[in-house]
Amino acid sequence: MIQGATAAPPPPGPPPNYGELGKGQAQADFAAASANGGWEFDPEAMDKVIKSLEDSLENEFREAQTHASWLNQIKPPGDEVGSQGYVVAANNSGASYQAFLDGAWKYTNAYLDTLKKIRTAYVEQDQAALDSLRQIGKAV
Repeated sequence: MIQGATAAPPPPGPPPNYGELGKGQAQADFAAASANGGWEFDPEAMDKVIKSLEDSLENEFREAQTHASWLNQIKPPGDEVGSQGYVVAANNSGASYQAFLDGAWKYTNAYLDTLKKIRTAYVEQDQAALDSLRQIGKAV
């Protein structure tokens, strides 16, 4: 740490449960879209959305995670206070970015899993499952 500089305090409390947030958002989106019987399920459209999210998790997220893995392995260019301070700040920034990516991946993956459950329930015409998925914030 550079002399006279202060570190930012850690964020208060535990991080949110991004998986639950993603699942809840998918349920909320489904409930809003299918309310009042004005929504018609289109399996091909749902398949496209599911495929797009799967591709994003497999490609963009994986690539970002690969790049992020280098962001907390930075070595100091020299052995003096400035270089040491730079490395601490840079590696902390890399760790924060990795934590962000992890949360975003969990959120998107949970959203995707919920969409798959919705699709399965429609294909199998499982009204109980559909009603359960429409209940925002409750376990499926």
